[in-house]
Amino acid sequence: MGGRDNSTAAAILEAGKKEFLTYGYEKASLRRIAKEASVTTGAIYGYFPGKKALFDALTADTAEELLAMYDKVHKEFASLPPGLQPARLNEITEQYIPWMVNYIYDHFEVFKLLLCCSAPGVRERYFDRLAAVEEQSCWDFINAMESLGHTAAGMSSTLIHILCRSFFQQLHEFVSHDLPREQAVSCSLILSRFQHAGWVRIMGLDV
Repeated sequence: MGGRDNSTAAAILEAGKKEFLTYGYEKASLRRIAKEASVTTGAIYGYFPGKKALFDALTADTAEELLAMYDKVHKEFASLPPGLQPARLNEITEQYIPWMVNYIYDHFEVFKLLLCCSAPGVRERYFDRLAAVEEQSCWDFINAMESLGHTAAGMSSTLIHILCRSFFQQLHEFVSHDLPREQAVSCSLILSRFQHAGWVRIMGLDV
């Protein structure tokens, strides 16, 4: 923001966050944001080109950081020798699922905005990007297990897409219902253990 007043920008961001959380993106008013921040609507445009830019300033960095870290974890798993991957599935479930949920709860208002208060289609597009990482990871795992002689009978592209997308829908439910952090971590672990057990059963893995 160059030499512009950072305190003014911070006031606009704080007022914008309050407005979006209260009214949602569609009904949010720059006029009310300006009043709350004690600036003019023209001053808002001096910092942010419009409502979308203001919303993105509140959410984009945190959302992208989660996506990047999620992608990194899956790529590291895929890089393991196939013979080591089945045993590491449990680690993915027990370590990285709580990490992901805790990251969301560490930035709860950001994800409340993104998942519950955003413009139409924003949440779906973000979930599509996360699910794409998960889907690729599933196929990488299937290919690795097939190289060891296992098969994934009945696991079609459609079924894998549904399974992956459903996990992120669960995260949305946690946030939208303001589920306490501890309960969200516990629920996510139980759901992930079901999925882990499913892979073990379907592919006949000895882990």
